Amino acid sequence: MSRTILTFLLFWIGIGSLHASMTISGTRIVFPASEKEVNVRTMNKGDLPSLVQVWVDDGRPNEDVNNVKVPFIVTPPVYRVEPKRGQSVRMIFNGMPLPQDQESVFWFNMLEIPPRNASNEGGQKLELAFRTRIKIFYRPVSLEKSNSELESGKLNWKIVRDTRRGIGIEVDNATPYYFSFDGASVVTRRGNVSLAVDMVAPKSKRVFYPEKKLDMQEKISELKFRFLNDYGAPVNISMITGEGDRFIQRP
Repeated sequence: MSRTILTFLLFWIGIGSLHASMTISGTRIVFPASEKEVNVRTMNKGDLPSLVQVWVDDGRPNEDVNNVKVPFIVTPPVYRVEPKRGQSVRMIFNGMPLPQDQESVFWFNMLEIPPRNASNEGGQKLELAFRTRIKIFYRPVSLEKSNSELESGKLNWKIVRDTRRGIGIEVDNATPYYFSFDGASVVTRRGNVSLAVDMVAPKSKRVFYPEKKLDMQEKISELKFRFLNDYGAPVNISMITGEGDRFIQRP
């Protein structure tokens, strides 16, 4: 779950610990196509009331929300939450046509605007608005009996070599599910080398490269990767190098 500070006013150098009071239950939302709506639970864990705005975007976080076409309506779009209290938001499917043979991804946004502190009027102050974004996976009816965790064995991994970027690891996601990778590394003679990973869309390929370039002749004996399941829990998998620079499951 990523938090982006949208606006800030800083009038004093000394800053204490800063954090958002509003949280979302879960780190992702799976929206089954068989449902007309799902509830998203938000919670104010702070000691002051918060004003909250919620909306859905298509992956372009800075686009004008009025110019973005998304398949969900969220209500209430703006609400106040008292300290230590929660508020459920209804996310309703609006009937927008979406692919029925693979997942689609969108983003749920929550902007928290804390109240103005009267005790700081006229003095040094720091005013923050916190924005939280989590992924929404729209899952067609034909895919509801499975998920990315159950389909992870269908990912195909192999070593690729690029004259400019060096050795990389290609993943071929032939499944209809999105895979959100949380980490990956390869084992070489130097030890573990971390890879820069990202989400991989259904029926697509991505190449992950090390954070530090690996020589074209480097020997790789093992691949370790970690992705997040429907509940946001990490799933760790380890594979070894097989024939033709492809990775295979351990015997």
